[in-house]
Amino acid sequence: MIRAFIALDLPQGVLRALAELQQEWQRTAAPVSWIKPESIHLTLKFLGNIANEQAAEIQALLLKVAAVNAPLRLQPMGCGAFPSIKQMRVVWVGLQGAVEELLKLQKSVEEALVPLGFAPEDRPYRAHLTLGRVKGRRHLQLLQEAVLRRQGFQTEAFDVTEVVLYRSELRPEGARYTALFRAPLGREAA
Repeated sequence: MIRAFIALDLPQGVLRALAELQQEWQRTAAPVSWIKPESIHLTLKFLGNIANEQAAEIQALLLKVAAVNAPLRLQPMGCGAFPSIKQMRVVWVGLQGAVEELLKLQKSVEEALVPLGFAPEDRPYRAHLTLGRVKGRRHLQLLQEAVLRRQGFQTEAFDVTEVVLYRSELRPEGARYTALFRAPLGREAA
């Protein structure tokens, strides 16, 4: 069995800017489990545990879906928290640019996986980059203020050219992600 998800990669320049934002927020001393910068990605679909033989079927579906969806340009911009700043559990950076195309890609991936037994999400997809998960209430007001101060945050824009199937290995030091397969976008898109 493989614990897997489908995601989009971020370029190094974007990851560096997100790491700097995390460092700034870490100074609040709020109890947050911060995502390692090299592990930040844009999730399209969490699959959970899949059989090894199912991975080949997923790869074939990803090739088809990616081929008919054009590459897109995104820009990390703005920040916030889920479910809200006052009740923060997840701190995130938002996305601008080809968001409609991103939503179409995510929906295509999700719909393609239904015949393999993967149920669609109950909640609407909200494109964001998770930077950390809040683990307690101590110093939370400082973090809330820090997030609000950075509402205008943005990084360089980047091009998304492939969809990636990842393996996720849970370890004591944090999750480790390994790319299993990359499907190029736009082979048949017009």
